[in-house]
Amino acid sequence: MTARTFGRKGIAGGAVAAPSRRAALVAPALVALDEAALRRAAFIAEERARAEPAAETMAFEITPAAVSEAVWGTPKSLPIAYALWLVLGIFGAHRFYLGRYLTGAIQAVLGAASWALLAAQYYPAFLGMAAALLWLSADAYFVRAMHARPPSGGAFG
Repeated sequence: MTARTFGRKGIAGGAVAAPSRRAALVAPALVALDEAALRRAAFIAEERARAEPAAETMAFEITPAAVSEAVWGTPKSLPIAYALWLVLGIFGAHRFYLGRYLTGAIQAVLGAASWALLAAQYYPAFLGMAAALLWLSADAYFVRAMHARPPSGGAFG
């Protein structure tokens, strides 16, 4: 008696028993399941191969410089934007350079009015100058984001 024939009556000498009725009913279903699993695996492999773009189709890369070049025609330089922020930032020059015309104009008017009122010794203008300098210091952080994202053309430039 072997492990294969253990518990089966009437089998002697390694003869193979006839399949039971249950095994005869289940075997075609298992074959159909195996075929379905093979078809599903082939479909998934085909879809994955189709979804992955070929290296030849990804010949270009989207960068902030490429976006600004496509929108403005010439790429805008981040170091030049920071230099304008440092030298003429109180008048919004960096915002004009990066295409943010409305907020650049607001910043220019605020800076120029504050300087003019301080030159006329109107000392409450220090509040305007404080607001302009606070905005200028915040722009030190936002210049990189303005350079990376071209202007939307909305109401606020």
